Amino acid sequence: MEQLAHHLAHEARRLGLESADLQAAPPETVQAFAQVVLAQLVALGMLRGETEVGCWATPRAGGH
Repeated sequence: MEQLAHHLAHEARRLGLESADLQAAPPETVQAFAQVVLAQLVALGMLRGETEVGCWATPRAGGH
């Protein structure tokens, strides 16, 4: 989970969302970050995702 936190922090910085004031952030930027977060949750098997081949809809094996 620590790696996930670092990854999400990196994405937030990349998108310019370092400020605690999200009211000033462009909606498109907040939406892009939300998509990253949701994709990661799907990859961890915590949310349902798409079922097409190649997507992360299947939970990852715990040994990785």
